[in-house]
Amino acid sequence: MDNVTHSLAGLLLAELTIQLRARTSRAEPSPRLRTVAAVSSLVAANLPDADLFYTGFGGDRIRYMLHHRGYTHTIVVAVAGALLLWYVATIAWRWLAREAPARDDARWLLGLLLVATLSHLALDWTNSYGVHLFWPIDNRWRYGDAVFIVEPWLWVVSVPALVAASRSWVARVLLSLILLAGLTLAWRVGLVATGAAAALTTGAVLFVVMARVLRPGGRAIAAVTGWVVATLVILAGARVARAAATRAARDTDSTAELLDIVVSPLPANPVCATVITVERSGPVYRIATARVSAAPSIAQASSCSTRATIESAIAPSTRRSTPSVHWEGEWSAPVAALAMLARENCVALAAMRFIRVPMWRTLADSAVLLGDARFGGASGNGFTDVRVPRSPVACPGAVPPWRPPRADLLQR
Repeated sequence: MDNVTHSLAGLLLAELTIQLRARTSRAEPSPRLRTVAAVSSLVAANLPDADLFYTGFGGDRIRYMLHHRGYTHTIVVAVAGALLLWYVATIAWRWLAREAPARDDARWLLGLLLVATLSHLALDWTNSYGVHLFWPIDNRWRYGDAVFIVEPWLWVVSVPALVAASRSWVARVLLSLILLAGLTLAWRVGLVATGAAAALTTGAVLFVVMARVLRPGGRAIAAVTGWVVATLVILAGARVARAAATRAARDTDSTAELLDIVVSPLPANPVCATVITVERSGPVYRIATARVSAAPSIAQASSCSTRATIESAIAPSTRRSTPSVHWEGEWSAPVAALAMLARENCVALAAMRFIRVPMWRTLADSAVLLGDARFGGASGNGFTDVRVPRSPVACPGAVPPWRPPRADLLQR
């Protein structure tokens, strides 16, 4: 999930905590608690992305793939990070106020930072990128396959309440600009349908009115409820899309083994999604891309927008489309070729600890360009595209123990 959304989640959780604290104590929380809660919760909601400081943004691609959303995106490390942040926040409080925070304030702050840090893992899980929530017990990638990496509905339901609750004009301006930018992009980006952009704009107006009418406690609860409801609706749409793609894939080839289905709903649109199926038919490994509609009576799959990712690298699909599933492209290769590549090349094996939908092609010097169909598919432009030389000079270092997502292909 993008860091703007993580930040909004942290601020919203801080506001909810302040309102709950006021209700239970029947007294207005101190301005210092408000400030410390807001700042520390915003940091906590982004804390797991501290791995970016050592993974980098564009240097070593394998290191980035394996360590971003790696150890820091596990429950055990996230809880440890929240406890450390709470300790730092209490030290800062003592230094600024010349006294320690009250015991009840410290407890509320601890609970807030734990929830805010874990909210980062929950939000990242909803995407198709993946996290390792249960390391070191479980080294598998976990995918929610339900929410687009930037979901404007989460901005619409949260920003108006945060603007109304803020006591800083700078914060109000920044938050308002975020919402305005989100709505502007919704109208201008092709991924967002016109109807979805109109619904977003209408929703923004309604939540602005609610933020002005409701009292602070009701305002915070309404925003959190809107966030949860929006997420559940998108989750439901993704689940229906997955079921439709599963049926369509099995109807196309009932003898093939369906290994995986990657679902990525379009932003602001719980009806439409892009799908990649991962299949094995005997000795052949095959992927297929499609647009899927969870409600074809509202919008048929063929009318859904598409994400231009790997279409130029694969052949047009010969599969029969339906109102629910519009097949777009196919790509296949021998299963043995992938297994041999990973078995005989340590660079390929390291990359396969992240790659969920592998695609590859041979280069002029007999090296192999290996990539993930979720993010470009060996097109040369994807951040997962890794050049695998015939004879590596050195193997990647500090490779984590993640179970390869396609271990079902590599083991054979």
